[in-house]
Amino acid sequence: MSNEQFSAPQSEPGGPTPPMPHTDPAQPSSTLPGSTPAGGAVTDTPPKPTAGERANALVKKVVIGLVIAALLVVTYFILEAFLPRWWAGQIGRRVNGSMASGVWTGLVIGFVCTFLPLLFFTLSFLNRSRLRNIPTIAFAVLGVLAAIPNLLTLAVVAGGGNGAHAGERIFDVEAPGFRAASLWGVIVGVIVFALVGYFIWRYRRQGRQLAAAKKPKK
Repeated sequence: MSNEQFSAPQSEPGGPTPPMPHTDPAQPSSTLPGSTPAGGAVTDTPPKPTAGERANALVKKVVIGLVIAALLVVTYFILEAFLPRWWAGQIGRRVNGSMASGVWTGLVIGFVCTFLPLLFFTLSFLNRSRLRNIPTIAFAVLGVLAAIPNLLTLAVVAGGGNGAHAGERIFDVEAPGFRAASLWGVIVGVIVFALVGYFIWRYRRQGRQLAAAKKPKK
């Protein structure tokens, strides 16, 4: 018996090779901590601040608030002692003891510094949604600046400090009639603004009605 009967069959040269079985690599059953899952979202959440860290942050905010409040109080007392006396001196040099000049100056300042701030604040409100609120901020700043003279006069009349009392004496001697005329100017300014505001409201209302009439009906 020859050895050829017990030998394994050999493939012929150039013949097809039998396919090998394909095995997939083992997939992990779960995502490791700290790794990114298949969706790309990180599962870990940032650590929450401890009670000590929250307390330190609160203490810092309180300290900053107290420092700002102290600076505002000191600034108020400095301005309360200086500004009323300075403003009364400016008006006294302008009027120079003349009743007619005091009345005229009071009427003009009271009217202009009431009408313009109200007008600027109205325009600031009407333009509040345009150009990233730039007109709103500009008109608001102009309104505050235009109201400063009347605010200074009010600080002299209604203030209770030494600067306000000194300003009242200056008004009595060097600017007679200025305070009463300023009050009348404020009243006239409010009345004129009410009329102008009515016309502005009516004009905008008619514009909205025309715009609504031009829209095609569905």
